[in-house]
Amino acid sequence: MTDAKIKGLSKPGVYADGAGLYIRVHPGGSKSWFFIYRRKGIRREIGLGGLAGTAPVTLAIARRKADDMRDMLANDRDPFAARQAAKTTPTFAKVAEQLIEAKRKEWTPKTEQEWRVHLLEHASKLGNLAVDIVGTEIIESTLLPIWKKTPATGQRVRGKIESVLDFAIAKKLRTGDNPARWSGHLEHILSAAKRTTDANHEALPYTEVAKFLSVLGGTPEERCLRFTVLTACRSASAIEAHWDEIDLATKTWTIPTPRTKTKVKPHIVPLSDAAIAVLGEAGTGFVFKGAREGRPIGNSRMREVMAEKRPGVTVHGFRSTFRDWAGEETNYPREIAEWALEHLVGNDVERAYRRGDALEKRRALMADWANYCGKLTRQ
Repeated sequence: MTDAKIKGLSKPGVYADGAGLYIRVHPGGSKSWFFIYRRKGIRREIGLGGLAGTAPVTLAIARRKADDMRDMLANDRDPFAARQAAKTTPTFAKVAEQLIEAKRKEWTPKTEQEWRVHLLEHASKLGNLAVDIVGTEIIESTLLPIWKKTPATGQRVRGKIESVLDFAIAKKLRTGDNPARWSGHLEHILSAAKRTTDANHEALPYTEVAKFLSVLGGTPEERCLRFTVLTACRSASAIEAHWDEIDLATKTWTIPTPRTKTKVKPHIVPLSDAAIAVLGEAGTGFVFKGAREGRPIGNSRMREVMAEKRPGVTVHGFRSTFRDWAGEETNYPREIAEWALEHLVGNDVERAYRRGDALEKRRALMADWANYCGKLTRQ
């Protein structure tokens, strides 16, 4: 099935999408989804909603609902029984809405929107389940795909699921321990889940950056590592940074074309006050001097710091950490964050660069990043 094919269906009948998901075209022209399965010899048909109305069920939504039911069956749970139970016990989605409504006066619109996205979209697999039957297995299967891609987002979604279930316990809608709790429970399941987007560049969750930076000292390699994090640059660029590339008056660092990844033009990095503070007093030669006269620190020095301070996390991974933070915590356009990472982007940003405003937008972004990195948030 495709959206176009579904739109073109006009003859009354039942049409299969596959694996138990069907759409029914009614004589009047309306269309509705349903899921068919057989369990313990009993055939069940469960409606998933119509294609029109105030809450239309699109092909993507129908497939997600069908996936949820297949997951329940795989875990030896009956979707029909769960739906029947939900008629007397509120669903997870309903309780999530109640929690949001109870808290929304305390939140900004952005915070409310984040809770809705995390609970009703990222955790949509839990939505139709009665809140009293949400267990560890379904929470794990909900979080693992998110965790492997963006651990920081996975942790935020997990925390919100935990809050909903705590709310349900307080309302006497469920009993027992909270299956979304971290300490002594999900930490043993999810901590071992690795990022799949870049296995060779393991990234530190951005929520842990401030704590990590707070333990760095003042050795050349530790200063270089701090500078690398604050500028979101490649480690080689920071190691080879030269004082004649630094302009303290304009608060910029110009990486020469031969040392850029693209080899197209120099890359200008706006320096935050925190990054300038790492540099110290202006000098000559390499900024981060190594033990050998006239040479910078060795390429392995920052890796050795990481191995000591945070085993398993790479220096390069901080670029992913920065990108995750920019996407999750700010409203800056995607292109500005990509440009800050020295990635080639589309014509819109190139035009903005020629107008001269992209540098200032990146300056604001890097200042916000430095401020975030300077805050010791609760871990």
